[in-house]
Amino acid sequence: MRKWQLKDVIMVGIVSLVFGVVYLGAVHLGVLLSTLLTPFGLAILANEFLFGIWFMASAFAGYVLRKPGAATITEMIAALLEVFMGNFYGPIIFVSGFLQGIGTEAGFAAFRYRKFGWSSLILGALGATVTSFIWGMIRSSFLDLKWQLLLTIFVIRLLSALLFSAVLVKVVCDHLAKMGVLNSYPIAQHTRFKQSRVKE
Repeated sequence: MRKWQLKDVIMVGIVSLVFGVVYLGAVHLGVLLSTLLTPFGLAILANEFLFGIWFMASAFAGYVLRKPGAATITEMIAALLEVFMGNFYGPIIFVSGFLQGIGTEAGFAAFRYRKFGWSSLILGALGATVTSFIWGMIRSSFLDLKWQLLLTIFVIRLLSALLFSAVLVKVVCDHLAKMGVLNSYPIAQHTRFKQSRVKE
């Protein structure tokens, strides 16, 4: 189950490409949201409402493929493709992708890649929030902000991560598995097992 096959590599490529486009769209949406929030002095929070979107590739790949490294590798490739497609933040996004990937990966690794579900996805969302927040303190000088604003940023980012990379990813992946789209991947085996238990 943990041995990588060609179909797994193909899935990583597809997920990375799809979310690379989604990530780039989220960047531009963040700019728009920042403009809207500027008159209220809340522009710094604009990206925080969307931050969970940038964790989705790793959560999706990790939940579907259920292999060590899948979350981190997919997130890094998605970030790289996002840069190639014109992300104006530049190559530094690749570092962000790596840190977000290992944060999400931690959620699956915590259960030794044997338990996949709400617990691993929620823990992964928390992990990605923490790693990206630490990176933000280094890269964006978060330490210069008041602790109240820091706490607000962290809470909004965590809620965004839980919504997008835990709830939305699980709902979408489970739905795709039930439709048969992911029949050749580990997630489908688990879904079939659950369905057979229900029938019994």
